[in-house]
Amino acid sequence: MGNSRSSVIKEKLEQKPLDSKKCLYAIFGSACVLVVFATSAFLILSHSEQAKEIVELANLVVMFFGAVVTTLITGTAAMDWKAMSVLQHTDEDQKIDSNAEAPEVEVNQRVVKPRYFDSNDR
Repeated sequence: MGNSRSSVIKEKLEQKPLDSKKCLYAIFGSACVLVVFATSAFLILSHSEQAKEIVELANLVVMFFGAVVTTLITGTAAMDWKAMSVLQHTDEDQKIDSNAEAPEVEVNQRVVKPRYFDSNDR
């Protein structure tokens, strides 16, 4: 496939779940929480007199992993959304000219032409 707008969007829509960073972050977070749960359950069985402290520590670690994974997934989703929205609103052959003249704007029934870098302003 080429690098056209439609091919990139089609590629993203046909992407397998395990190719997605969001899915990998969710799997990693779930695995970490499962390891913390198994470790804390083992420690509670072997050190029952300190069960309260173990549970509090495990709860804190689970909350930490939840916050990290949520931040990663949300950040990746935001970047994917931004990239796809830019692709949807860009023509395939459109070129961006940074030196293009600004369009005229109608304000209160008068036409105002913006002057950004006019040499007469000095």
